[in-house]
Amino acid sequence: MSPSIIEYGELTASQKEEAAKLFLDGFGVFMTFSKDEEKKKELFVEVLDPKLFLCYLEEGKVLGLLGLGTNKVRPINFKKEVCQKLFGRFKGAIISKQMNAIFQKQAVSSETELYIDTIVVDPGYRQKGIGTILLDKASQFGKYDTLVLEVFSKNVAAISFYKKNGFDIKKEKRMSFMSLFGSGHPIVMAKSISAYERI
Repeated sequence: MSPSIIEYGELTASQKEEAAKLFLDGFGVFMTFSKDEEKKKELFVEVLDPKLFLCYLEEGKVLGLLGLGTNKVRPINFKKEVCQKLFGRFKGAIISKQMNAIFQKQAVSSETELYIDTIVVDPGYRQKGIGTILLDKASQFGKYDTLVLEVFSKNVAAISFYKKNGFDIKKEKRMSFMSLFGSGHPIVMAKSISAYERI
């Protein structure tokens, strides 16, 4: 079975669990609202957008995730009813409100910009070109002319990877509360997409 990239909504139930686990492996450090890893995995199975998350598969296994956002919508929505079902009425409502304040906040202002909300590759399959394949797929998603993303200043390997893939640093958010997580401050990077890449 050759590698493929499909929408999250096309995955089987077990593949969605793989995708949720992969997301948490990459970004779980920021999901401090619960220590129950199984419940968090159940949550992410349900809150990843079926069309805005693209999944890289080999032999039916999810090895990479790409979450895309626009100036109108982002790919992770902590639906109140899902949060309440898993964490209780009161705590679920708080999780939904607080997480959506971050994950549903407008990330780009222009209709021509596509936001790389999430990109993560299975640790056992890094350095094999999967991240580049996912970024190339983003370049072909819709009719956008710019890709935008944020990366933490201490993630030197990621910054180097994005630069190799044509991204330039546009802005540094040195006063961000995200710096409290110990990963440094957010850096905004962007890449112009040529008409050739969109074909």
